[in-house]
Amino acid sequence: MKKFVISLLCLCGISFALCAQENTEKAVVYVEYFSNPKRIDPGLVEVLRGNMIQGIQETNRVVLVDVASQSSLANEEERRKVESAMSDVTARTAEMRTLGAQYIITGEVTSMAATRQTLSSGSVYYKGSVHWTIKVIDAATGTLKATKTFAHEGLTGSTGDTQNAAIASTCSYAKISMEDFVDDTFPIEGQILKIESLSKKNDKAETVYIDLGSARGIAKKQKFTVYIEVDIAGELSRKEIGSLSAQEVLSAKRTLCKVTKGGDKVLEASKAGQKLVVVSRKERTFLDKI
Repeated sequence: MKKFVISLLCLCGISFALCAQENTEKAVVYVEYFSNPKRIDPGLVEVLRGNMIQGIQETNRVVLVDVASQSSLANEEERRKVESAMSDVTARTAEMRTLGAQYIITGEVTSMAATRQTLSSGSVYYKGSVHWTIKVIDAATGTLKATKTFAHEGLTGSTGDTQNAAIASTCSYAKISMEDFVDDTFPIEGQILKIESLSKKNDKAETVYIDLGSARGIAKKQKFTVYIEVDIAGELSRKEIGSLSAQEVLSAKRTLCKVTKGGDKVLEASKAGQKLVVVSRKERTFLDKI
C-alpha cells in the first residue's frame, strides 16, 4: 500500500510541474493534506487524496500544486506531531498565498470501512465505503468558495479480497466525482467574438468563435451557456439566451462552437452590438431535467 501511494503521488507531482509551466490563465490551486480526525490508516487517506488530485488534474481546468511538492509545506507528518500544529492554519494559508495560491483545497475523511460479505459458495470478500468532505478556500480572503460531501458506498462502493483492498478500490470513485465538482466550482467565462456561419435562411447563428481555448482547458464537446447583459434599474444582470458546444479547439485562446440552442437570439444580440458572455457548464443529463 505504501509503495502504491508513493508512486501515485510522484506521478501527480510530475504532472503538477508540467501544468504549472503551461499556462498562468488558469486558477492556481494548492491541495492541502487531508484532515484525519478519526485516525484512519494514513496510507488509505493518501490513496483517497491521490485519486481526488488525479480527477481534478484530468479536467485540465486549473493549475494544481500539491503541498507535498513544496519544501516549506511538505513536512506535514512531523508538523502534526506538535500539539499546536492545528492552530497555524492562518500561517500555512499565508505561505501558500505567497507561493502563488489563489485557492486551497482541503479535505476531511469522516469514515473508511469495509463489510465482510459471503457468497453462496462460501467465498469471502469485502465491500468498501468511504465518506469525506472537500472544501475550496479563497487564499486571498480566507472565505469558503465551495464545499461538498461525498459518500462512496453501495453502487459506488468497490469490493476487494481484504478490507484495505476494498477501501482503496472504493477511493477510485473520488477521481470520477471530480469532473462535476470542478465544473461547478471553477466555471470558465469568456465571450463570443464572431459569428462564423448562419442557417440557410440566415435567421440563426449556427457556429461562433469564442475567446477561450486550450489555455483554459477547453476540449471538444465542452458545453457553454450564452448570456446577454441586461441593465435593470442601473444594475447589470445576465439573461440566458442560448447554448454552445465546442466543435474544434483552434488555439490557446480560440474555439469554434456549434450553437445548440437560441441561434436566433444569439444572432439578434450580435447585430445589436450586445456583449455575448459564455460560461462553461457540465453536460445536462436526464436527471438534471427532472
